Amino acid sequence: MAQAAGKLSLSEKISYGFGDLASNFVWGMTTSYLLYFYTNVYGLAATAIGTLFLITRILDAVIDPVIGVMIDKTSSRFGKARPFILFLTIPFAIFSVLTFITPDWSEGGKLIYAYLTYLILGILYSGVNLPYGALMPMMTKDPEEKNQLSSFRIMGMAIGAIAVSALTNPLVKWIGGGNDRLGFPVTMGIFTVVAVVMFYVVFLKCKERFSESAEKTKEFNTLTSAKHMFGNQPWVMIALNSLFMFLRIGVVFGVLVYFVQYVLGQPEMIPLYLTLANVANFAGGALAPFVLRRLGKRNGSILALTGAVLLYGLLFFLESSPPFLYLVIFFIANIGIGINSPANFSMLADTVDYHEWKFGHRSEGMLYSAYSFATKFGIAVGGSVVAYALGFAGYDPDAVTPQATDMIRVLFYLGPILLTILQIGCLVLYKLDKEHKQIVQDLDLRTSSVKA
Repeated sequence: MAQAAGKLSLSEKISYGFGDLASNFVWGMTTSYLLYFYTNVYGLAATAIGTLFLITRILDAVIDPVIGVMIDKTSSRFGKARPFILFLTIPFAIFSVLTFITPDWSEGGKLIYAYLTYLILGILYSGVNLPYGALMPMMTKDPEEKNQLSSFRIMGMAIGAIAVSALTNPLVKWIGGGNDRLGFPVTMGIFTVVAVVMFYVVFLKCKERFSESAEKTKEFNTLTSAKHMFGNQPWVMIALNSLFMFLRIGVVFGVLVYFVQYVLGQPEMIPLYLTLANVANFAGGALAPFVLRRLGKRNGSILALTGAVLLYGLLFFLESSPPFLYLVIFFIANIGIGINSPANFSMLADTVDYHEWKFGHRSEGMLYSAYSFATKFGIAVGGSVVAYALGFAGYDPDAVTPQATDMIRVLFYLGPILLTILQIGCLVLYKLDKEHKQIVQDLDLRTSSVKA
């Protein structure tokens, strides 16, 4: 009966967290090291790579709604989302390695190879990761179980990011012995083997209990579903919240290295700051179930984000304080931000239940793919804002001016503070927390009456 009610075993929750752990082993290395690999190992021009990243990310984001529609129209013995994980994991792993291989071609040939491999890798990543995200509301309708699944997902994400940060450089140097053209693809190959095993654990252990019937799947209409999506006010608020969240991530991680080096004057501390940001995210994910159980997803997130805003403001006045104090406040501020991440995933899953209650269709694929589009757009624009702002301020690594230093300060402090305040505004307008329990009861009554 517990399973029927949407209660999940601990092993299933841990298995679900493996999905983001696997994703970050592969995608984390790609996002962290691919620019360096293209410019310093493969020998491509930085401006050409900038254009490549922009074009491929736009195309990749446009593909997401297509994958979402495919999920919603899928009906198989494996379910709706799990078949994508089963069949696309191996191609995803192959192209992860191919992206870090360096054929000795002409400049134009190298660039074409980079475009093709990176674009296909991004599409395959969406093909695995979107169904993985859409799987959560298919596993349970219980809000507490969603909170815990989201926390395991965030902890998996953080562990993967920490592992990539700690292992990539040593493995590349050890395996390559000074030959990065060998070290990078073999290191990625090791990571992909781990990722494939973990994705198949997700496929085998995580069950779809609440996906739509084959009859309802045949009734799915793309245009109607898109119209309903924008009529789902809680989903719109969570999508906007996520847009601002990933804009903030793009800005903070884009400027953090410059801030630690040029404002704090502590370049040797850069790896520590990057690692602590991910550790804080892990800690926030671990604390989230306790905070959200007591305060609710919406109110708990608002409180945690408000604390983060105040602490980021405090950091401005602590630049000349002892480095340890500054580091501690930075760490605590990011724990607050980390608490919101699993709450966000859990609230997104709740909007699927609301969608079914209001419109008669769950449309997990459409809702998750459009959400993914918002997050990819946010992180791409956030990183671009840093680059454009530094260029506007006349940033030159060989001669950093006071104007450039001031711009770095503005980006580091004002960027996350304003974007986090916008997140809080979206959550204030999110009203589903109190209504969700009754919505799930209504849906259960509908299901019971249909079976009767």
